Amino acid sequence: MDGVGTLGGHVEVVFGALGAIQVWWDGTPVDVGHARQRFVLAALAVDAGRVVPADVLTDRVWGERAPRRGRETLYGYVSRLRQALAGTGAGPVREQGGYRLAVAPEAVDVFRFRETVRRARAGDGGERALVLWEEALALWRGEAFTGADTPWFNAQRDLLDAERLAALLDLAETRLALGQHTRVVAECAARAETLPLDERVAGQLMLALYRCGRQAGALDHYDRLRRRLAEELGTDPGPALRQLHRQILTSDPTLDT
Repeated sequence: MDGVGTLGGHVEVVFGALGAIQVWWDGTPVDVGHARQRFVLAALAVDAGRVVPADVLTDRVWGERAPRRGRETLYGYVSRLRQALAGTGAGPVREQGGYRLAVAPEAVDVFRFRETVRRARAGDGGERALVLWEEALALWRGEAFTGADTPWFNAQRDLLDAERLAALLDLAETRLALGQHTRVVAECAARAETLPLDERVAGQLMLALYRCGRQAGALDHYDRLRRRLAEELGTDPGPALRQLHRQILTSDPTLDT
């Protein structure tokens, strides 16, 4: 039986992969063993409630470095995980040539992040969206699948990092729409340093600077980006950023909150 309630309700067991791989039972950490054993748990948690074939699970956890007796090793890890999670009402079970983590998806922070992002995007924006974006991003505790280094885990991490960045940008967009430019300007500036060629990041920084009364700074950032795009990529800023630049140049009143 799945040991978790509905999303947004009381969740008795929580599986965390957006950071160190961990399990909590009623808020108390559960010892689920050494690193490789936790990798097995995380590889199952991503597909919570669904069967993962044994050979697929082995590839996720070891990649090309699978042990000679991989299935037996895997069985041993699953058996110890089952014992560690015995009191939670959730754990791995053997089914149809593979293993299934017998828990509802909403017990896994990866699912909760994606579902909360979906709800934020499905709404009409405003304060409710702001709450949802903050709730989704608060689930992150560090690098996803910390310590796991196989092709499958690395690909999953890259995908989640891209989803996290998109959520951060949507959160900044929501705050700008709500007139919270003074709150986001430093955050936007730091992100522009990390992603100097990202035009959406640049646009958010330019708008935040302009609304903070720093028109010259907004125009200067556009000029630096334009030069860098030309030098490194041989391109010009896209239509949306060029339009924003024209609006800032002319102090277009539609940019005011």
